Amino acid sequence: MLPVLETERLYLKPRTEADLDFVAALNADPEVMRFIAAVGDPAMGREGVAARSFLHVGRGLGYWTAFDRAAEDGPIGYVGLIPDGDDQDQAQISYRFAARQWGQGFAREAVARLIRYGFGTVGLPDILIQTHPQNAASLRLAARLGFKQVVGGEMLIGEPPVPAIRLRLGRPVTV
Repeated sequence: MLPVLETERLYLKPRTEADLDFVAALNADPEVMRFIAAVGDPAMGREGVAARSFLHVGRGLGYWTAFDRAAEDGPIGYVGLIPDGDDQDQAQISYRFAARQWGQGFAREAVARLIRYGFGTVGLPDILIQTHPQNAASLRLAARLGFKQVVGGEMLIGEPPVPAIRLRLGRPVTV
C-alpha cells in the first residue's frame, strides 16, 4: 500500500479505482495533452490507465491523486513515480494537472514531495523525467528541482509518436 503524502497545500493520496475517470478526463483534454500524447490514444483512456495504475505498488511505486487542501472540489491532478522501463534501480516522475491549476506551483510542490519519497523511502539512486523538448513549463519545473538533461536521451513516445527528452536527478549525497 502506498502512503498518503502531504505538502503545505496538497494531499497526495494513492490512486484508487474511483480516480480513474478523473485521470481519463485529464487525458482527454487537448490543452493538458498538448506535449504528452494524442487525445484518443488508447493508452491514455480509462482502461489503459487502469491497466498500469496499480502494477508496482508492492515496490513503493505508483500514482497519487493530488487534492488541494484548501478546496473540497475533488482532485486537481496526479503525480506518479513509476519504473523506468526494465531498470529496477531507476524510476521516472509522471505528473499532470488540470489546466485551471497551472501556474500555481502545485506541480512543483507535488513533484518535490514525490522526489523526497523516492530517494528517502524507496531508496532510488536516480529519478528521471521525460518531457517534450518544447514543453517550457515542464522544463522549467525540472530545472528548478535540479534535473539535468541526459546526453543522448532523445526519444519518441506515445501513439502517434511525439519527441521527448530525458532529464535525470541523482540522489543527494549526505555527509
